[in-house]
Amino acid sequence: MGNPADETSRAQEVGETIARFVDAVNRGDQSEAIGCFTADATIVEDIAPFRWQGPDACAQWMAAMWENAQRMALTGVAMDLGPAIRIEVEGKFAYALFGGRLRLMAPTGELRSDGQLTFTLETGGTGWRISAMTWSGPAPGA
Repeated sequence: MGNPADETSRAQEVGETIARFVDAVNRGDQSEAIGCFTADATIVEDIAPFRWQGPDACAQWMAAMWENAQRMALTGVAMDLGPAIRIEVEGKFAYALFGGRLRLMAPTGELRSDGQLTFTLETGGTGWRISAMTWSGPAPGA
């Protein structure tokens, strides 16, 4: 059995990695967002083609979000990360579940969707990195 203080610290590091990623995406900092992922990451989202995997997964996903925003004539897209619902750390692997609110700023007003972000992460010499991310939630509405 591990030291509870170490486990709490490692869970906090996982949460900080996820918060850093969400902040980077919200700021449009593609380089920092990509740096939060492993080289073989998988992303599942509600934008076609719905799944990205491999070394360019994050960049391709961000490009798909940008194209979707242009198609919808959005003036902004943001994710409000809620508090952690669950973080499990087992050795060099972690599972994390967060509530989130997707906000789309459209010409007709703000569209919202409350959902969940699910992550798996791995740690190594470079700290925690996201190996998989899934967004689950209803279609955005007023």
